[in-house]
Amino acid sequence: MIVVGGGPVGLAAALELARFGVPTVVLEQRDSTSWHPKTRNFNTRTMEIARGWGRVVYERLRAVDTPPGWKSPIRFLTTAIGEQIGEIESTGFEGPGAEISPARPVMSSQDLFEQILYDACAATGKVDLRFSHELTAVLGGSYRADAGAAVEVKSSSGEKYRLDGPAIVAADGVDSLVRSQLGIALHGEKDLHHFINCYFRADIESHLDGRTGVLFFVASPNAVGVLQPLDANGRWLSQIVVAPAEWSTERFTPERVRAWVRGAAGVSDLAVEVLSVGRWRMNAAVAARLVQGRVVLCGDAAHQFPPTGGLGVNTGLQGMHNAMWKLALSVRGLAGWALLDTYDTERRLPAEQTARQSLENHRNVGLIAAAAFAHDEKAMSAEEVIRTSRRYGNHLGVEFGTAYTSRAVIPDGSTPPEVDDPYSDYAPSATPGCRAPHVWLIDQALSTLDLFGSGFTLLTGPTGKRWCAAARTAEAHTGVPVASYVAGTPALVDNVDRFLELYGIEADGAVLVRPDGYVAWRSRGDLAPDAGAVADVVRMVLCRSRASKAPAGSNFDRT
Repeated sequence: MIVVGGGPVGLAAALELARFGVPTVVLEQRDSTSWHPKTRNFNTRTMEIARGWGRVVYERLRAVDTPPGWKSPIRFLTTAIGEQIGEIESTGFEGPGAEISPARPVMSSQDLFEQILYDACAATGKVDLRFSHELTAVLGGSYRADAGAAVEVKSSSGEKYRLDGPAIVAADGVDSLVRSQLGIALHGEKDLHHFINCYFRADIESHLDGRTGVLFFVASPNAVGVLQPLDANGRWLSQIVVAPAEWSTERFTPERVRAWVRGAAGVSDLAVEVLSVGRWRMNAAVAARLVQGRVVLCGDAAHQFPPTGGLGVNTGLQGMHNAMWKLALSVRGLAGWALLDTYDTERRLPAEQTARQSLENHRNVGLIAAAAFAHDEKAMSAEEVIRTSRRYGNHLGVEFGTAYTSRAVIPDGSTPPEVDDPYSDYAPSATPGCRAPHVWLIDQALSTLDLFGSGFTLLTGPTGKRWCAAARTAEAHTGVPVASYVAGTPALVDNVDRFLELYGIEADGAVLVRPDGYVAWRSRGDLAPDAGAVADVVRMVLCRSRASKAPAGSNFDRT
């Protein structure tokens, strides 16, 4: 497989494909992983995905998390040490807790994330990491009828060569060359604002008098923008909105950056070490299609959001997770290519909704600043604007509550439970198309999520053991692993007595979970399965005909 882009989404795509036994070549034009921090947050759902990459990866990511108290609130101030205009409790950054997920979110920085993912890719033995190798052209794969995909690559020495593979994962960022060469348009609002992004060291923490937070929006005559703590130990990132004519790293010299930071902090003699200066422009846009032929767009190549919500990299990683199992099974001949199209079907609407909400969050931030310093008595107060901005940093519905409708889901006539706000609120459900709920088993030593691997997983209640034979038949007939587990047995005891309730089945019912942890199908109970029942379901989800059989020698990698 050819993966274009060695950022968080590209590296994670290679890790996911390795789980399915698919070797990859990762092409990245940079000579190393990121030095500049960029994104900061891996949310809870993303960290659930990271658990699938192994304990070493998960624990290393957890190790770079900020200390307690630095994930909430979002503060609005004149300066970091000055008057506070208001705040928003950003509970989404803190995570929903162990009742909803066994994973915990991480607030850190992209430079640390990328190195961890890079190391994990190298450890698989299935990922060829080619940094300082730049994609110059897409030569094949833009049509489904193509026998494979091919690209032209230029190495750091200037040598050009052709690279062939079964498909292309385009994770090559905002200005994706792959997307451009395929003629895929971006729909939405583009070039909304231009930002200078400064990475620096300064002991701002010692001046805060215990006033911690995840974001410090500041507005004063000396500085307007946001300060972002990276480790609560002197590493900071700042975002400064500028006019297009000022959108240049050359204009923001170290002296100018230091002056801005001192103004934002409210400490005139603050020692500031400028580490790097970058720039980016704000878009709220989604690609016209996420799949074209044998090419899959992921991450910023597929969709771009304002950072107000911390959902950019997380949506990219969660979309990638949706796509990679489908791509892996398609290229291995274990699924019909129509399965890959369900990536677009399932992930387009969530991306569009997230783009709109992130943009609304950004505009609300502007309203808060305007309200705080306006002298119009009829204008909405800062407190009123903040109350209407509760979605910022509160996004559990987006993380966990998305319900898919596609050919890769077999409905059972039920609908997910209603919540007050689908963006912020989440109610666990095993309705087909929903994320399979987390339930603690064996005195909280194991989560149901730990049972999901690189194949399908069939879960049944304490009297549904007969489903296990049907799962074995399905694996034999399809060539795709179908693990089966009986919840409520001594080896999987349901101490909290929640499994049947949350999964919505009787003691003899069953739920089939896809490799991405989403429910594909459910039988509530009172159905005596014949030997081929689960096999027929798996074929339907994989967009295969009933008569199709597993390819000879399809020795699926269970790791």
